[in-house]
Amino acid sequence: MITFTLDTNCLLAVDEGRPEAGAVMALSAAHAEGKASVALVAISASERQRAGAHLESFTDFQKRVESLGLGHLDLLPPMLIFDVTFWDFSVWSDDGMMEKDKQIHEVLFPGIPYEWEDFCKLSGLDPTKLVEQSKKWRNARCDVQALWSHVHAARDVFVTSDRNFHAPSRAERLSSLFGVRVASPDSAATLLTN
Repeated sequence: MITFTLDTNCLLAVDEGRPEAGAVMALSAAHAEGKASVALVAISASERQRAGAHLESFTDFQKRVESLGLGHLDLLPPMLIFDVTFWDFSVWSDDGMMEKDKQIHEVLFPGIPYEWEDFCKLSGLDPTKLVEQSKKWRNARCDVQALWSHVHAARDVFVTSDRNFHAPSRAERLSSLFGVRVASPDSAATLLTN
């Protein structure tokens, strides 16, 4: 059975009624019917929400997912990252996990330092302040963790509308390093009939 991982943009597509929402819901229905295995990246809970704030608890995220009709999908936990992820739905990482995370970061965000302190030095920020002071660094970490969760769970197709993942050089490098297959929601839904 083919496995799909939906990123944060797939949730937003459903939440905002974007054109690709129908494809996301088709994948969700295939999961419910046992025709595919579909999971959501739990790092989505750490992303800035529609109203611009961050969620207070992981339970709030689960309620949001349920309200979108996606509560039956599996959730893939991210690595525990202080000031970014939720303690109650993250995994402690080892050196191998962190190395994969760094490799993914280097492919997706070569111009953004991996370490918070290095980013602060480059950006003139105070590293003792909360990570929330930098939307750019936090968003990069969340995107990396979305793909890391997919790779760590050894799933088949990473589903996103984010153009950064679809850039040919990046997609080829991710495929070469981790066997990642990146697809848009519409492309992923066509795989259900093949």
